[in-house]
Amino acid sequence: MSFRIRILFFVAFELMLFRAEAQDADTTGIPDEGEWQEKMSSKITVDLSLNNSFKAFEVKTSANKTLLYPNTPNNVRLNVSYEFLSLGIQFAPDFLPGNGDEDQKGETSSFQIGSLLVLKHWFAEANYSRVKGFYLKNTLDFDPGWTDGDPYVQFPDLNYEGVSLSAGYIHNSRFSLRSLTMQTERQLKSVGSFMPVFNIDHYVVNDKSAAINTQRSRNVELNMGPGYVHTLVFQEQFYASLGVFGGIGYLNTKLTTRTASGNVVSNQDNLLWRGDCKAGIGFNGRKFYSALFTSISGTTYRQENTTVKNTGTRVFYRFVVGMRFDAPKFLVNGMNKLKKAI
Repeated sequence: MSFRIRILFFVAFELMLFRAEAQDADTTGIPDEGEWQEKMSSKITVDLSLNNSFKAFEVKTSANKTLLYPNTPNNVRLNVSYEFLSLGIQFAPDFLPGNGDEDQKGETSSFQIGSLLVLKHWFAEANYSRVKGFYLKNTLDFDPGWTDGDPYVQFPDLNYEGVSLSAGYIHNSRFSLRSLTMQTERQLKSVGSFMPVFNIDHYVVNDKSAAINTQRSRNVELNMGPGYVHTLVFQEQFYASLGVFGGIGYLNTKLTTRTASGNVVSNQDNLLWRGDCKAGIGFNGRKFYSALFTSISGTTYRQENTTVKNTGTRVFYRFVVGMRFDAPKFLVNGMNKLKKAI
């Protein structure tokens, strides 16, 4: 799938939900939310965030485990948001703490772009990410002579490329997801909402180090489940938020092993379980905002017809600072035309 096709798919996916939301608003009574939310319709928000969101692979068997990590533990993300739409780009510069130690952990290049659409009840998120270069975090388990400071086992030609799509429903329209994600609104009173979520991930892991004795896996993951998020507001500017999500899903993996006599292809269908807990505290003023978020995410499944168990429990953080500016007139006019057209 080309880069251009991915972008068009993202746009079509989010416009579909926008149209569904508009139709729902035409047929459903709208409660007064003015005392619960402050909409910043005339403002555009720009923020920078520091996070440790990166792709890692953890595989456990009865005999050993394999932990593959990229050499990019910290990332910078730039987001620009207006009304219900947010666009972001993420990269991992070497000057960040923990990045750039190429002699010990090898070279990693990573890139991610994404968009978020949050409407009255529906929301959707789309991301495309690419990572090249990993290292074996538990090298000591495979090389008893390895000591701290020695180079890790490195996989410079191991590539990851993935597309993820998420969609969900906000049951309580008094709850502002935008105040937590894109800051185009301010939550004025404490409130929570039931929030079921559906996720689709398509990703390819490809070892390009040689023409033979290497592997390529194509993976499609679907999962869905209930969730609940609650925001506590203090003095209309400070808040604390907690969300819990659980889900059951399906993972299909097509594994291609390149050999001297040709490719060997196998397929696996796996049942997986996933859980997430997210928390955050922040300040959301009319001009300036800042927040610190953390999340614990866990996924587990047993590979079909094997004793291999894939598990992953990660702790993420995201620190964000941003400001609101008056939206330029062309953007306001363009958004109004878009609303009328849809």
